[in-house]
Amino acid sequence: MDLYLNVVKIKYDPEFKLSIGRVGYDEEVYQDLKTRLAGTHLVQRHARIIETISTSEGERAHGETSFVEAGVVPQLIANLLREWLVSHFSGVGRGRIYKKKNGLTLISTRSDDDLLSQLPSNIEIPKGVELRPAFDLEPRVFCLSQTSEVCLAINARTKIQLKLPVGWLVEQGMPVKGLWATKLVQGKDERFCTDIRLVGLIERVEGGILSFSEHRDGKSSSMSASEAFLEPRIENLAKILHFFSRNASESYILQKLRNIAGEEAVGAMRFERVERLAGYLVDKVGQTRFAVHLPVSFSRLLCVEPRTTSFESFDKPHLIFGPGGREKHRWNQGGLDRYGPFDQHQFNPKKLNVAVICQEALQGRVETCIEQFLYGVPDSKAGKRGFIRRFSLDKPYLRVFSVPGDSARAYKNGAVEALEHIADRGENWNLVLVQIDESMEQLEGSDNPYLVTKTFFLSKGVAVQHIQFETIRQPKERLAYSLNNMGLACYAKLGGIPWLLPEDHKVAHELVIGLGSYHQKESRFGVGNRFVGITTVFSGDGQYLLENRTHAVSFDEYESAMLDCVRGAVENVRTRFSWTESDPVRLIFHAFKPVKNKEVKAVECLMQELNLPHAEYAFVHVAEFHPFCLFDLEQEGTLVGANLYKGKYAPPRGGFLKLSAREALLCLKGSRELKQATDGHPSPLQLRLHRNSSFRDLTYLAQQIFSFSCHSWQSFLPAPTPITILYSQLIARNLGLLRHVPEWSESMLAGKIGRTRWFL
Repeated sequence: MDLYLNVVKIKYDPEFKLSIGRVGYDEEVYQDLKTRLAGTHLVQRHARIIETISTSEGERAHGETSFVEAGVVPQLIANLLREWLVSHFSGVGRGRIYKKKNGLTLISTRSDDDLLSQLPSNIEIPKGVELRPAFDLEPRVFCLSQTSEVCLAINARTKIQLKLPVGWLVEQGMPVKGLWATKLVQGKDERFCTDIRLVGLIERVEGGILSFSEHRDGKSSSMSASEAFLEPRIENLAKILHFFSRNASESYILQKLRNIAGEEAVGAMRFERVERLAGYLVDKVGQTRFAVHLPVSFSRLLCVEPRTTSFESFDKPHLIFGPGGREKHRWNQGGLDRYGPFDQHQFNPKKLNVAVICQEALQGRVETCIEQFLYGVPDSKAGKRGFIRRFSLDKPYLRVFSVPGDSARAYKNGAVEALEHIADRGENWNLVLVQIDESMEQLEGSDNPYLVTKTFFLSKGVAVQHIQFETIRQPKERLAYSLNNMGLACYAKLGGIPWLLPEDHKVAHELVIGLGSYHQKESRFGVGNRFVGITTVFSGDGQYLLENRTHAVSFDEYESAMLDCVRGAVENVRTRFSWTESDPVRLIFHAFKPVKNKEVKAVECLMQELNLPHAEYAFVHVAEFHPFCLFDLEQEGTLVGANLYKGKYAPPRGGFLKLSAREALLCLKGSRELKQATDGHPSPLQLRLHRNSSFRDLTYLAQQIFSFSCHSWQSFLPAPTPITILYSQLIARNLGLLRHVPEWSESMLAGKIGRTRWFL
């Protein structure tokens, strides 16, 4: 393994004395100093103090001056690094620098970095339209060894720039109705390039004035077309190139652009870009100075040595299968096919009543697919067993109900017909399979046939599963994989337990709480609704068990809901497993966002209230978005076609790199987990342990998260996040969507159906 992290270390003398000026904090003074001293000083707030450090010759720090050793203030050095990057790259010919939330974005202006030059010669490229390599630069502080080190994370991507005013495009005859417009915004620091801000959705153009159907400011729904620019999206870039190149279709140009962007996103190209910029800092910049006199230099790209750094690879966990959980296997589908589901003797009923609702114009093809779902896909390697054989079920009672069209009303009538049919037999449906079209996914509330049908059957306590007609039309082998995953989700929705995950400790009773969110917005400018799902998993009898009740609330209510969920789960599990006051109890929280101090304190108070004084806690932020990438130069990728590989340079799944005592990277995608060659380089999860956690074994916590990513019943494929987060997101998403159906009520989940994995 030849592993690299996309960071360079900053080398400096830790004993160097930095001159820092300090004045008492006042918001007006702070903003004035930031504006007035931009480019000559670093101005930052530290608690109730404003600190200033000179970054230019002849300038002095403002306020009462004192000296501090550089090694004592690594975060200050990281902030000085950011200031140096802005000043250095805002110079003429060094690229375009943009402000970013936690760092900077640098766009290459090298003549050989014009990616649109790769397009065929018959595509005309107007001046002001660009697709260029971009670099996200983020200074960070790590403890990769025993001491804190300042590093610069470098990430490579592409960025579209559309500098043609909408007014000029309209004069050329290009239609712009239905496209999103932006305007340029210049910040107070003129070293940064003008940023763009989304303005609105263009409805019409009259007399050089744009009118919008959706607008950022409701009071002003128009602006001059000469001051507006199209949103820099790849679809808009394709429209512009198509307009100026009439002999090339828009879809053809769009595919070419996606191919170029895809090639830039793969691991080998991203590594080459990152290494080139790191080499520039070492070879071209060499030694420079921060804060007037502090000499600094840059290291090469960080090579991760497993022997000298905290890197290791986790093995896939054993899963428990078969009657009584007597069998173990590392491969979920292989173990299921060999030993059968964990609850095969307890699962009831064995003979299912299954209804199918589909469009009558597609009925024959849907029936063929359902037959393959139940009994296997003939002449395929992956789908020979089928749902019935795999889960040890009897031949079901099956009835297809076709509907005349694709409207929600037609589907609802089909659902009513199905219910009346089974009532005439004096029975109930166990499972309803609903054929939909991919386009239906964009419909909301009572306009969405699947949501209306799902609401109707959930109210009757019946499990519901959709299948897209586009899935039915897949080639045989791909269809087999899709139907396998659908069967797994259906079994879990029916209350079945395909397998369990063994717990790997005997020290404490353990309860794991996952928080995941779903953001639903009706408009790009609307605040929207954010829902938080809560999942609880506990250990008992040597296995991790999913708590049977599911929860989702609005973002504003999630803290109290989380505490209620923890209280209920602790009391339930304490009774079930006879916890005593002296038993050690461990609570682990997996959160989609950073955990606040007050939330930690609330959990501690709850444990005192529940008389569990020996409880220990770990609060882990599982972050999907961060600046870090790992590259394994020995990974040649997985062959997916003639001389076509996916996942070149992808790190191994299960790779774990400890960045500090409270930060780590965990790889949940390797080359095999990518679907195609253009998927891009996989990013690891970043795990951030809250400073007030009393349980601090970050390696144990990471290994548990990895194990939970192998425990999803939604698909046989490894999940991109642990089920604690994944299931919470699915719960929040489903409830968020169902709330727009007038007939929906969360009381529908109060019965047996709410104790299943209905949300998968």
